[in-house]
Amino acid sequence: MSEQLKTQFTQRIIELQQRIDSIHQDFAEGRNADWSEQAGERENDEVLNALESEAKIEIQQLSNAITRIDNGNYGICLECGEEIAEKRLHVQPSAIKCIQCAD
Repeated sequence: MSEQLKTQFTQRIIELQQRIDSIHQDFAEGRNADWSEQAGERENDEVLNALESEAKIEIQQLSNAITRIDNGNYGICLECGEEIAEKRLHVQPSAIKCIQCAD
C-alpha cells in the first residue's frame, strides 16, 4: 500500500511540476505591446502566480508525505500520535494531524 501511495504522490508531483513549467513558459513568451492587452495579461499573471504558489505548496506537502512513508510514520498524527482516519487521508493525503488535532 505504501509503495502505491508513493507512486501516486510522485505522479502528482510530476503533474504539478509540468503545470509550473507551463506557467514559466507562458511568462517567457513576453507581453503584448497594446496597453489594454497588457492590463488583461497582468490579471492573468496574478492568477498564474497564485496557481504556481499552490502547486509548489502541494509539491512540498506530497514530498513530506513520501518522507513520512519512508520513515514509517505516514498516517500518524504528529500531535497526538494516533492514526489519522483513512477517509481523511483519502481527502487530504498530506494530512499530518488527525481531525481532532487539526481543529
